[in-house]
Amino acid sequence: MNGMWRNRNVWIILSGEMIAGLGLWTGIIGNLEFLQEKVPSDFVKALILSIGLLAGIIAGPLAGRIIDQSKKKTILIVAGFGRLFSVVFMLLAISTGSVWWMVAFIITIQLSATFYFPALQSTIPLIVKDDDLLTMNGMHMNVATIARVAGTALAGVMLVYWSLASLYWVSMLAYALLLGFTMFLRIDEEKKGRGENGQKRKGEDL
Repeated sequence: MNGMWRNRNVWIILSGEMIAGLGLWTGIIGNLEFLQEKVPSDFVKALILSIGLLAGIIAGPLAGRIIDQSKKKTILIVAGFGRLFSVVFMLLAISTGSVWWMVAFIITIQLSATFYFPALQSTIPLIVKDDDLLTMNGMHMNVATIARVAGTALAGVMLVYWSLASLYWVSMLAYALLLGFTMFLRIDEEKKGRGENGQKRKGEDL
């Protein structure tokens, strides 16, 4: 297990989960704050927020097939660019006061997450040894939980002292940092295939 913590891919994956989770949950709080100002009906608010979930459910099967057939690093990078692009929609929503721009943000950020998080999860067996999988998966889940709690708390504090737009600018900066980290990943995309054929997996003796 000590060798696992010397693997930079492990730190990049865990950092990516933390940053993506923080961005996701701060965005949810920011969305609620925006809707509180623009939409008086709680039912309509719930309906708008559910659009993103619906888009994710619809795209889920397609995302799964694409992730299985494509390089995981490529999926992570494309999803990262999609996440960055989606924040622009929310900044437009704030500047124009248009809920429709926010709907575009919700859909694009959710679609990016639909590809990003499964691809991130599927890279774990490719970067750690079989003996470390349980530990890595446990740490991954713990980081996701911490990001969920910290993201909501951080968004609440930021909204007290900063403007709503500032929250999304910070999110964009964090997503850009995450995208930079992702580009430094080194994933052996053929590792799983060789392991299934009963051959020795590359990197086990590193």
